[in-house]
Amino acid sequence: MAMSPKAIGRVLGLSVNTVRIVQSRYLRYGEEALVGPGRGGRRRQNLSVEQENALLGNFVKRAREGEVLVVSELKAAYELEVRRKVPKSTVYRLLGRHGWRKVTPRPRHPDVDPNAQSWFKKNSRRLSGM
Repeated sequence: MAMSPKAIGRVLGLSVNTVRIVQSRYLRYGEEALVGPGRGGRRRQNLSVEQENALLGNFVKRAREGEVLVVSELKAAYELEVRRKVPKSTVYRLLGRHGWRKVTPRPRHPDVDPNAQSWFKKNSRRLSGM
């Protein structure tokens, strides 16, 4: 029982065009068209994941000691490694891939009591003498 590309697409969750492309490749190349490498992946990577880990190693060590990661320093080290200039977004994506995130200070202490602050502002002596 032959199914139309529309019916196959509905069953597999693919568009009609995708079904037709896969059918065409199958008819042209046989089973190899179905087994080959899929889409996606890091085709335009500058460094492998292992090389990125090695590059980040020194920065991880410094961060564990309490230093702040400066992206411009990491960018310079990255550019030295790949021997060409890269945009900052490349470095930010690298950091995201390896689980780094931006940590910012809290706007206020979690145990703050607004009523106590208000009382203090109203009842404390002013140092200016006014």
